[in-house]
Amino acid sequence: MPSAQYIDHLHAFRGFAILSVVGAHAWSFMIFWTGGLNVDGLKWLFWFTETLFHGSTIYFAIISGLLFRLVLNSRAWSSFYQSKLGNVILPYIVLSFVITGLYWQYIIQSPDISNTFQDYVNVVLKNLPLGKVDIHFWYIPVLAFLFLITPLLAWLQDKSNVVFIALILLPLVVSRSPFPDFIKPQSFAYFTGAYALGMAMGAHYDNVKAFIAARKLALAVVALVSSILLFLLYVNDYQPGSVYSVRQTLVYIQKVAICLLVLYWLFEREMRLPQWLMSLGTYAFAIFFLHVVFIGLVIQNVREVLNASRSVELVALFGSVNFIVGIIGSMALAYVAKRLLGKHARKIVGA
Repeated sequence: MPSAQYIDHLHAFRGFAILSVVGAHAWSFMIFWTGGLNVDGLKWLFWFTETLFHGSTIYFAIISGLLFRLVLNSRAWSSFYQSKLGNVILPYIVLSFVITGLYWQYIIQSPDISNTFQDYVNVVLKNLPLGKVDIHFWYIPVLAFLFLITPLLAWLQDKSNVVFIALILLPLVVSRSPFPDFIKPQSFAYFTGAYALGMAMGAHYDNVKAFIAARKLALAVVALVSSILLFLLYVNDYQPGSVYSVRQTLVYIQKVAICLLVLYWLFEREMRLPQWLMSLGTYAFAIFFLHVVFIGLVIQNVREVLNASRSVELVALFGSVNFIVGIIGSMALAYVAKRLLGKHARKIVGA
């Protein structure tokens, strides 16, 4: 997730994107980590929050591609990859070791793992390539793949419009893999499409803004209709195939439409963007890495309450607490890291 420090509305969009990513986890984790859909009405809460937030990592894939063309395209490839190694891969590795340590008391309950430093290192090294240190870390290997193929994508964009457009449309026919195996080959194809879309937008950004301005109502209709259809798929218990899912096609369409609308809305308010949203943009990567740790802490502390009295209202309330604590806790920890480590904090926590 590259920096957008010179384009304020894109920086603010990162704040919107991370709110959506945390939203994708706050209520669903509260539901499934405390007992599942075993109370009347919880399905409706799950369906509603999933319809709104599932697939929000698409926003980050799009904005990464867009920023490459707008901000990073003029830099040497050595500078591009040095930035990605220092600001994305290094904090991913560091926090993988830290978070494995936090979860170690649970990990060593496996009969195959001993409570030794060697096994600790082996567990981290085994989980790093597939992003399995934490449930949401799968996106970093995908992002690393996108960075690796960026020169190829840039070449294709310049040489073959047909192939590049086909890549953008790929998520309509090849879906990301579902839980629990998020990182199967089709996920790389799915997010390559979103990243390529962002690159196309960045190469013609003035035209994109004019396109959105002329079709705001149509895009709003697309976002609404795709959301309704997504919700109905949940209601009717749609079961996706192994490579293709109507749900993920609709998620891609929905998230692209919302992305375009939110980007334009923020662009129109470029000079009066709220500071809280800009701060979320600044800490977006740190929030991405850390929010599940804080969500887990909340769930540990409310589990007994839900065991004694599990209701839709309480789960919804505690899911909201997850959302707030996940964001504020991550920002606070990243802020402390920045105060202690200065510019080096980015290499540790991503902010």
